[in-house]
Amino acid sequence: MDLNDIDNKNMNKSYNILIMSKTMQVFAAILFLFSFTKCQEDDPPPPPIKLSGTVANVSVFGGSDGAIDLNISGGQPDYSFLWSNNDTTEDLENLQAGIYSVIVTDKADQTAKDTFEVQQPKDGVMDADGNIYSTVKIGEQTWMGENLRVTHAPDGSEITSYSYYEDSDSIKKYGRLYNWDAAMNGSKTKGAQGICPNGWHIPTDNDFKKLEMHLGMTQSEADMINTWRGAPVGTLLKTGGDSGYEAQLSGRRSSSGTFSLARRMEYMWTSTPHGTSMAWRRCLDLYSTEVGRWNTFPKSYCFSIRCIKDD
Repeated sequence: MDLNDIDNKNMNKSYNILIMSKTMQVFAAILFLFSFTKCQEDDPPPPPIKLSGTVANVSVFGGSDGAIDLNISGGQPDYSFLWSNNDTTEDLENLQAGIYSVIVTDKADQTAKDTFEVQQPKDGVMDADGNIYSTVKIGEQTWMGENLRVTHAPDGSEITSYSYYEDSDSIKKYGRLYNWDAAMNGSKTKGAQGICPNGWHIPTDNDFKKLEMHLGMTQSEADMINTWRGAPVGTLLKTGGDSGYEAQLSGRRSSSGTFSLARRMEYMWTSTPHGTSMAWRRCLDLYSTEVGRWNTFPKSYCFSIRCIKDD
């Protein structure tokens, strides 16, 4: 046998083995790729993100105690959050009234967007300047929950008023002080609208009596003149009391222009005149549990005003 023939046969055999080996490698690679692709196809994407939420509206006009509790389903945790106010937490609190949008992104880069509205309370009231006041229902009466701070009458005409502290935060807290004629907007009739919003009026002496008796004062106490009476109704009417009236102890301005007793006393005009130069008022003292009912100051003194809703 020719040795060259043997060598050629061995070379051909080795070559064929090499070809078969390469073919098997390619086939194995294709099989692996097919298996990997098949595995990928069998792993479905996460379900879409679904958003819902619970909204707590603000409790008083202009307040900042609203909240949004966001609920998430679907998607692939973890989630990231971006709110329209640039907050990146899941839930929001200490919110003012307004519209808030959120974009939620999951681990698979899916996104979902939703919008929520935090609303003002429906029982507020607006004055001629556009100030909005909280209201409080006490018994059968509905009162403003804040002292009036308006500077224009309902017809738009400017009125004279004063503030113990001339900064916006103090004015919002304590309100403004008005002499009786300004508060009544020129009227002499008890129960007049005065500078209160439409549908509201300056409370009469009897309006205050009704409030006081609802809070526990007796009729005989309510009728007492030029004295302190009816404990603990004074405490109930002041800030932190249980009535919701929340008197702020705004002080007074005398006829000569002297301010006094802020954070110590609250003076409130009624629309009930007493003779030609006086009118009935109510007084609260930081250190008293009673309510004062007096008719001894001239109408030129400047006191706080709380409006009451018409029946």
